[in-house]
Amino acid sequence: MPLDTARMIIQTEYDAFWEEAEECGDVPWQWNDFEGRRSIPKQLGQGEVRVINLHPGLSISINTYQYWRPLLLDYDCIGGDVLLSNFYLAGDRRIINPGIQFEEDRSETTGETCLCYIKQGRSIEYFPAEQTLKSVGIRVDLERLRSFGMSWDNTSSLLQLLIEGKSVTNFHQTLNQSTPAMQQAIQQILNCPYQGVFKRIYLESKVLELLVLQFEQLQGQQKTSSTHLKFRTADIERLHLAKAIVQQELEHPPTLIDLARLVGLNDFKLKQGFRHLFGTTVFGYLHTCRMLQAQQLLSDRSLGIAEVAQRVGYTSPSRFCQAFKRHTGMTPRDFRR
Repeated sequence: MPLDTARMIIQTEYDAFWEEAEECGDVPWQWNDFEGRRSIPKQLGQGEVRVINLHPGLSISINTYQYWRPLLLDYDCIGGDVLLSNFYLAGDRRIINPGIQFEEDRSETTGETCLCYIKQGRSIEYFPAEQTLKSVGIRVDLERLRSFGMSWDNTSSLLQLLIEGKSVTNFHQTLNQSTPAMQQAIQQILNCPYQGVFKRIYLESKVLELLVLQFEQLQGQQKTSSTHLKFRTADIERLHLAKAIVQQELEHPPTLIDLARLVGLNDFKLKQGFRHLFGTTVFGYLHTCRMLQAQQLLSDRSLGIAEVAQRVGYTSPSRFCQAFKRHTGMTPRDFRR
């Protein structure tokens, strides 16, 4: 997803909009029993965040909003000892969590679902302008999962290690597209026919149903990976074509969905196949190619650092310098020396 830098809102301006709206009383939480709603500041866009607390250690968030201008946020996130489950119903966004397992640089697209555990880390998030973004998220404390009191031996190794406390490494794992059963449960949550305590019981049952469906999907996905993913010869050729396109379009790379269309694959097969064949995500490969190309360009002293940054797809030289230092351990200027 190429960044639209025109009129972009960065973290400091984003924080200032929220602070101003809070001081003016424009964005208060409105609570009704166990459910709260909060609008986003009008300077940023339109929409709301909705939180439903179902049980100690179990909650739902339903986010629906649209930003007037593109956002590029960079902040430290503290998630705690919580497993996060997300379902993306509308809109595309790009997220980077440096140093986490599996998918530190990814695009999150309509129809996807994921599980992640980020106890503490850095989050860099890009949201395009004037695009409706809608998602349903579930937060469940690990202690809540442990309270079921049974062995997790028959689930995925990733989940088992996490719940049994044998692994605390941050990770993000994209699953397959939402299944019809998941979509039905989500619609039942969004259109709950009950009120009061019946609503709370009903929603909790649907959330637990969604988690079971995701855990089953994760287990099946890991089994598929461990028994060797099989791709047709034509699919492998398309994946190599996708790799070549990424190499050639470092300055203006296609979005994940556009890349999938260019090579004749769906976005899920592109992501899974790319990781299987090349050992990295599409965005991870793009980043590596950009850094290798930058190193070659820096050897040409007639090129300024800003020009090198632009040639490898960075409109901001400072962000290029930060990315280059994370990748190589030194600044572009030090590397050139």
